[in-house]
Amino acid sequence: MSPLPKTWVHVPIEEIAEVNPRKNVELSGDDLVSFVPMAAVDEVSGTIAAPIDRPYHEVSRGFTHFRDEDVILAKITPSMENGKSAVAGNLTNGTGLGSTEFHVLRTNGTIKPRYLWYYIRQKTFRVSAQTVMSGAVGQQRVPADWLKNHRIPIPPLAEQQRIVGKVDRLTERTARACEDLDRIPSLIARYKSAILSMAFNGDLTKDYRKKNDTLKGNGIDSPPDWVIKPLGEISDIQGGIQVGKKRPSDAVLVEVPYLRVANVQRGWLDLDEIKTIRVTPQERDRLLLQEGDILMNEGGDRDKLGRGWVWHEEVRNCIHQNHVFRIRLNDEAFPPEFISHYANENGQQYFIDQGKQTTNLASISKRKVSALPIPVPPIDEAVEIVRRIEVTFAWLDRVATEHAAAKRLVPKLNAAILEKAFRGELVPQDPNDEPASDLLERTKAELAAARKEKQARKTRLSTTAGEIKMNAKNLQEALSEAGDWISAQDAFQRCGIGPSASTEEVEALYAELRRLDKDGKLETEAVNDEQGRKLHDRLRLKAA
Repeated sequence: MSPLPKTWVHVPIEEIAEVNPRKNVELSGDDLVSFVPMAAVDEVSGTIAAPIDRPYHEVSRGFTHFRDEDVILAKITPSMENGKSAVAGNLTNGTGLGSTEFHVLRTNGTIKPRYLWYYIRQKTFRVSAQTVMSGAVGQQRVPADWLKNHRIPIPPLAEQQRIVGKVDRLTERTARACEDLDRIPSLIARYKSAILSMAFNGDLTKDYRKKNDTLKGNGIDSPPDWVIKPLGEISDIQGGIQVGKKRPSDAVLVEVPYLRVANVQRGWLDLDEIKTIRVTPQERDRLLLQEGDILMNEGGDRDKLGRGWVWHEEVRNCIHQNHVFRIRLNDEAFPPEFISHYANENGQQYFIDQGKQTTNLASISKRKVSALPIPVPPIDEAVEIVRRIEVTFAWLDRVATEHAAAKRLVPKLNAAILEKAFRGELVPQDPNDEPASDLLERTKAELAAARKEKQARKTRLSTTAGEIKMNAKNLQEALSEAGDWISAQDAFQRCGIGPSASTEEVEALYAELRRLDKDGKLETEAVNDEQGRKLHDRLRLKAA
């Protein structure tokens, strides 16, 4: 690891943030808080999406407490590995309660919450955390002690802010790049569809026809000399072998590869897994596929009907099953790719409309496939159409490949940005910034002073409460000793009710107050200000 800038320090997380701080809220039971289940944390944006407002009394027990500006991160697999973490913000009443599978990090002033969040978002941090996870398989968690002791690079506070701002801007740009990249596959699909539409209405080869007409001497862009013919009129259509077909026990069988619906995709063949089947030599010879045969699905899901592509003898001695039609053109000079492209694009709705749906399977009959209307141009133009489709599709496929490579680069770019940020290489250092070591010492001193003052305050309250206890009386004694009007607060203090009084002691005093009032021994009077607003109550015993 390269050395950090001189103004930085490398310290355990527990020195800059409290890990899983104790619950400390001043809310009534009916106050609303934000309830945050694990699913509400977006691992991509690092935000809390759609928290649910719940009354505090409903969720105060059994859930993790956190507040605005706390950093929360999932500690359980697979949420931790997926990067579920966020900086809490805009919580109702500043308070959030969520899954017990969150760790909470509360910064102490030496680190910006968003800087800390960017640090724990790094894949390197998550991989490191994964190595120390413990627990049963599927329920492994990151220990809090590991989190406390994990060391983090800390720059000066002002530099942290500059780093966060720069990372925000750069990751916004990569996010926009991702959005633009995400649109490319649909644009490619639309472009391919548009090319096919132009191919089969004659627009794709309009210039080709014009050139040929000029050569012929008529000098006009004549309309396509095309005819519409049923597929069955220009080809022989053959069904395939039935898998599981029973044969005589003495039948001679040979084992051959065969194509299934899963192998025949729309515009390509998936030949990664080719199964074999035992058939008679006669069945093999009848169903043997030849170069240029068109394959077209007969059964399967409804959207798979009619999809297919051209066979180019990729597998030797291959046949096809009964859910795949083999279509062999009568004219060997006519390009079979023209027919397959047309069936995949323009014929798709025809197959959906003409197909028959059973409970688990859709199918289309040979008769319906034979009736598919096909536009048939002159052979030379059909060849030119296929050539132009293939050239354009090859270019679009290269664009798709480049798109996929770019998509893979974006996460690496974000990772590189964060790596540079936490090495001190993303923004320049400012010599006027307070060094992180000074910041850390100053914060420690301020926290120690605050703890000391808090303890002193507790001691003062305890001493006051002790003094009150020593002189405590019951309410009747306190009022009798006062002899005249006395404020309710003063009366309570004379009875030993101070800031540290227990609930039982307070309830006992109020019980005596009600008893004196019921017995007619108590007088009360409100003390108001000049505008008539009530300041406090005062009490005295009635004269005997």
